[in-house]
Order: sequence, then C-alpha cells, then structure tokens
Amino acid sequence: MKVDLNLFVVFEAIYCEGNITKAASALNLSQPAVSHSLSKLRDHFDDPLFIRQGNEMRPTSVANNVVADVREALHQLQVCLAQSRQFDPSVSRNNFNISLHGALEASYLPPLMQKVKKEAPLINLQSSRRVNRSELENKLASGDIDLAVDTLLPVSENILHTQVGQSKFVVLARKDHSTIKAKLTLEKYLAQDHVLVSSRTTGPSVEDFELARLGLQRKIGLRCQHGFSACRVVADNDMLLTLTETTAKMYSDMFNLTIFPLPVEIHDIDMHLYWHTNVDFDPANKWLRNQIILATAGV
Repeated sequence: MKVDLNLFVVFEAIYCEGNITKAASALNLSQPAVSHSLSKLRDHFDDPLFIRQGNEMRPTSVANNVVADVREALHQLQVCLAQSRQFDPSVSRNNFNISLHGALEASYLPPLMQKVKKEAPLINLQSSRRVNRSELENKLASGDIDLAVDTLLPVSENILHTQVGQSKFVVLARKDHSTIKAKLTLEKYLAQDHVLVSSRTTGPSVEDFELARLGLQRKIGLRCQHGFSACRVVADNDMLLTLTETTAKMYSDMFNLTIFPLPVEIHDIDMHLYWHTNVDFDPANKWLRNQIILATAGV
C-alpha cells in the first residue's frame, strides 16, 4: 500500500506540537488540511494515533511506538535531499560511466584521471564502448551512462552538449616508407593501402565519408578497432593510417612514425560532451562535466 510521505511530516508535527492548530501553523497549512492528513494516517494504521484531551492531542501507544522510526526516516530523507544539492568530490564514492569515442581514450583519459584522482580519490570512472547514435538519448535518460563524448551528432532538445575539442586529420606512415619521403601527395595517398580504425564493424569512417563527397576513394586493406593496433601494423609495412592530429602525435614517437598533412582538405572533427537535461543541475554530474572540459582543454 502506497502512503504519501507528507503524511508523516504531519504526524511528527502533531506529535511535537500536541495540537492540530499549532501543527498547521508550524507546517504553514490549513487546519482542515492537517485534519484530513490525520484521517488518512488513522486509516492506514487502523488506530486513532492521537486522542483529544482538552486542547491537547495525546498520542496513543501506537503513535508512541512509531514516532522514533518516523523521525529517523524523515531525518534520512532530509540528509538525502541535502546531499543531492551538494557534492564534495574529496569524499564522494560516486561511480560514473562515460561513453567515450574509442579514438579518444588514449588522449582524453590520462589528463582526466590525473585531475579526478587529485580532487576525488574515491571516485570510480568507467569508460564504456561508444554508444550507437540511435541509443545515445535513451542511455543518457536512463542513467546507463552519465556523459558521452563523441563527434557532433543530431540530438533532441532533451540532450545538452558543448564542444570540448577540435582536431584535423593527418596521416601516419613509417619513417622508412618505400615510396613516401618528404611529401605525401594525393596521388600517393590514394595509391597506398590504408588501415581504418573504427569501433563499428561496417560503414564508412568520417574521413571516407568526406573523401567520397569530393569524389575520392581510398583502398582499405585492414579495418581494426584500436589506434594502438593500427599503429603497430603501419610501423611494419607501407600501409597508411589516417587519424586526428591529437591521437597521431601521441603515437608517432611511440612507434617511430612520420606525420604528414592530409593531402586533401576536409572538415576538422569537432568533439562534443553530451548529457541529459535531467542532470543539468546535478552537482556531481556538473562537477564531472567541468573536469572533462578542463582536462580536454590542453589535449
């Protein structure tokens, strides 16, 4: 049986004041409203709860038995409400789930975790696989994910977002490439086999979509999930790898690769941070959003 929690606020006020009129005044309610609430409580407990003696309302044994539990429950609710409006990262044990574009993990997570662990050592972050565009709003609305970082996507008014980064495409090749030396031309770019990095099993990448708009098509020799794996492949043969400049710079020294400008002009990639309107004012979510914005500012 569902019971309106406000009834117990009325119960505690009557118990404390010992008078319906005084309880109504303390709660800023009308006397009939308090009397009506008391009637509902009496039906729920199957007990009068308070018996009038002169100008006072004396509690019954049932009321005396439950008042401590009612007060404790109300106190816990007050604490919960207070905590919902406050957030102390230094003591928080919150668990956050972020949907992060796979190509961004290696460049975004290190500075983010450095900031988070410094301010919130007990917080736990989980970087989930990139959510499909069609599922993004439902995942954010349900709380399955707290935030998402992805390219600019068409979203409804229920999803808020802000740009957190921008990067252009560049090309990685091994330093002793057999045909590419000082300059990468469009002709040589299209003549080589390419490694495509994508979390999806099918469909064109952003760079392939942009190339197609220009009437160009490259040859995909390998499709894999992670930039790290792709770089190891490119380091051992003449295949080329097109990545965002941020990611390419991170891998180039690690695998002794050369970075070339993409020999065709396509749009830069804008990365956006997404969240649902129902957590826009949530202090914990707002804190994490700020950490991501600050961490990605230098990436």
